[in-house]
Amino acid sequence: MAQRPVYLTRPQPPYCFPWNAEFSYNGGFAPSQKQKNITAIHAAFSATFPELKVLEISSKSMQPGGTELSAFHLPKYVPSLGKSVPVENIYQAGKVFRNGGPYTDLLHVTPREAKRDERLVTSGPLTGFRFEGQDFPLKPVTIFYDYLYINALLENEQLAQVVLQYDAFTDIEFNPQKSINCQAKAAALFVALHRLNKLDEVRNFDSFRALLVAAPTKSGAFPASASAAPARPAAAAPAKPAAPTPVEDGIQTGDVRMHKVWGAGTVTRVTPTVISLHFDTVGDKNLGRAWVAANCPKA
Repeated sequence: MAQRPVYLTRPQPPYCFPWNAEFSYNGGFAPSQKQKNITAIHAAFSATFPELKVLEISSKSMQPGGTELSAFHLPKYVPSLGKSVPVENIYQAGKVFRNGGPYTDLLHVTPREAKRDERLVTSGPLTGFRFEGQDFPLKPVTIFYDYLYINALLENEQLAQVVLQYDAFTDIEFNPQKSINCQAKAAALFVALHRLNKLDEVRNFDSFRALLVAAPTKSGAFPASASAAPARPAAAAPAKPAAPTPVEDGIQTGDVRMHKVWGAGTVTRVTPTVISLHFDTVGDKNLGRAWVAANCPKA
């Protein structure tokens, strides 16, 4: 069995988190083998989160927009060039090392050539990033990559609309044991900030960084700088639970059930097939009754 992360949104810093999908790994470098792994990862995810939509973002994606959203394809405007180039090129060309860089000539090659340029491994330790004369820090980890990717989405409305149709994201080329930056994570971050109406704060790097380093208060409430709205807004506030109504599987309104990822949720409505719950972390959710009974124990 292998594990790969699926990135989901959350309504508080850092606004996204990985859920590890376990699946039977299909070896080999052929696109067909990688696509089998994508299918297996998505099947494992959907078995646990049947109500959420997941998108593969990579050159091996079989879903509309998935390939175009890869950092090897997603364009970002470079003012000094007067044109857009792939996010991957800007990221690699922005690296500053102790003994060299940034190597801005990497803006003019293919993304694959930029990523494999030998200077990126022979110039000493990475000390930071530079883009259009502005310096960017190494920490928080992935912040420069995420900043580039999210702003590229803001420049490409059609692709942004594709991303906003989904709740979770994967990248079959990303292995957390070998890599740090992940376009699936950046996409989840984009969706979370959109749902919180905070994308305007992403355009300026300092305000973007302030968003990511913000933290919940000790009481668990969101700080003033972060909206307390759920990551997927509910149409209305949950109604006050009615008096508990016993049912055959023990699920009744007013119960508190524990979800593996979202934590405690209060049962607000019970039907023969669907259970409605309110979670402080993600708002209102409608889940299959049989699935709740099997996977969400009573608190």
